[in-house]
Amino acid sequence: MSTISDNSKDTAIEPTTVSSLWKSLMELNRQVKQMIQLMSIESGISYSSVCLIFKLEHVPSLKMNDIAGFLSITVGAATSLVDKLESQGWIERIRSVEDRRIINVRLTEQGIRQLTEIREQFTARGEHIFTAIPQEQLAAMEKELGKINSIMNHYNQI
Repeated sequence: MSTISDNSKDTAIEPTTVSSLWKSLMELNRQVKQMIQLMSIESGISYSSVCLIFKLEHVPSLKMNDIAGFLSITVGAATSLVDKLESQGWIERIRSVEDRRIINVRLTEQGIRQLTEIREQFTARGEHIFTAIPQEQLAAMEKELGKINSIMNHYNQI
């Protein structure tokens, strides 16, 4: 048996349960990625572009190294991605005042509009998918997925 510790207690978890959870999470990740890829095709932009603009929705700006790390791509690939989104008017490069060598990337007004359109597509698909699940169960799932996300985020920071 493996032991997973939170701050309050240790809980024994059966290896088959852990294996089953990993399998479910990996399959869910695959399905979400496939949905984002389909939406990106409809929007005429790449999967990485959709992921980047979703990320930029929650942070004021990102450095090129941060973009590369977030998307698990090279800095060169991140630069190419930013070039494409900049040529479409969705993002802009801002040179750091403190260090002129650092270039930050942020959404433009047009990028925010595009993000809103993509978010609406995402919401419509989500409503279609989640209508089969009672509201109370959705709320409980959201809470538990939030816990898993928080624990994994902490684990990945170590």
